[in-house]
Amino acid sequence: MIEINPKESNLNGNIQLESSKSISNRMLIIRALSQENFQINNLSQADDTVILDRLLNDYKNLEEIDCHHAGTTLRFLTSFLSIKNGEWTLKGSERMHQRPIAPLVESLKQLGSNINYLEKSGYPPLRIKGQPINGDKIDIRGDISSQYISSLLMIAPIMKNGLNLNIVSDILSKPYIKMTLELMSNMGIEHTWDGASIVIKNQPYIGTSYSIENDWSGASFWYSFAALANSAEINLPFLYESSVQGDSNVRYIYEKLGVSTYFHEKGITIKKSPQLLENPISIDLKNYPDLGLPIAVTCAGLGLQTHLYGLESLKYKESDRLLMIKNELHKFNIESIVDSSSIVIKEGQKLEKPSSIIECHDDHRIPMSIAPLAMKIGKIKFNDKTVVNKSYPRFWNDLERVQISCK
Repeated sequence: MIEINPKESNLNGNIQLESSKSISNRMLIIRALSQENFQINNLSQADDTVILDRLLNDYKNLEEIDCHHAGTTLRFLTSFLSIKNGEWTLKGSERMHQRPIAPLVESLKQLGSNINYLEKSGYPPLRIKGQPINGDKIDIRGDISSQYISSLLMIAPIMKNGLNLNIVSDILSKPYIKMTLELMSNMGIEHTWDGASIVIKNQPYIGTSYSIENDWSGASFWYSFAALANSAEINLPFLYESSVQGDSNVRYIYEKLGVSTYFHEKGITIKKSPQLLENPISIDLKNYPDLGLPIAVTCAGLGLQTHLYGLESLKYKESDRLLMIKNELHKFNIESIVDSSSIVIKEGQKLEKPSSIIECHDDHRIPMSIAPLAMKIGKIKFNDKTVVNKSYPRFWNDLERVQISCK
């Protein structure tokens, strides 16, 4: 358990965010596929990345590979192991075994991979008998998880015939696919993307040292803190205007919520601005679903009429995120309406001190999204201090840096 309590209503300070977990995980897979041990600078220390790094170093000596809560790790390793000689059981936590993986597995099986479900069809754990596969043209849905597509794209250059991947539905989190392709391009891989079709031919990765930028997704929580504080000026280094991360779009969204972004040589400074807030707020977040929770909480704290949609993928994350954030906001006297892809919050609801301890639901983004409400109501208690380690291990320490007590 941990309790946070702001010592004052104004925020000023320098925050050293974690480096991007999304970039780190992709670069680890690319390095392993390149078979060149090139240098990766500023690698994330988030649990997901630490687990993936360890498993990529050890997989040849393992029969059972446990990804724990790391969904990206399990999905990326499913494709990676399918083209390696060997046989493995690939599993995760109980929640991971409730998250679907059929679109990826069935695509790999069409390409010639030998993968079987060990329990419930369409879900981990998996039994993978790795072998070289030739590649071909496949169709895959894009409306569940972009990680399936990224997982396939990264092994495409290793396939004898490459891969022609056709996306047959609306794409969620499209910027993450763009990120994957840009990182692959940086390592020598050419591709074409025409409409719904992405084509990658057989070709070698050319490994070269790479420095990972800090995490724009993690920055979203600080934008929320700034929006809910009386005044704020927070420096966040190593965030770039020309970022490969789609969540850098957070800076435009929070302009509507009273936070301005200033780029400089070292990174960015965010400041609370005196401008009038946009109300009502209606935003399509299908390309930025990880921003859904902090934006919803910010809008609730500001008393804005809110409609956030395009959030289909949140049902399949570490928790059913829309349902869980609805339950936790209820403890603050905030009522919301959620369905499978959206959340609606009515304006003018009176924020109150929480009626009970905030449950984290084994989901790192729940407490980090809720925490900024402390700027409005003071003390908040969370039932799990360590859950943030999945993506932002220094989160509580960083709160202390801006005079928010954590104990």
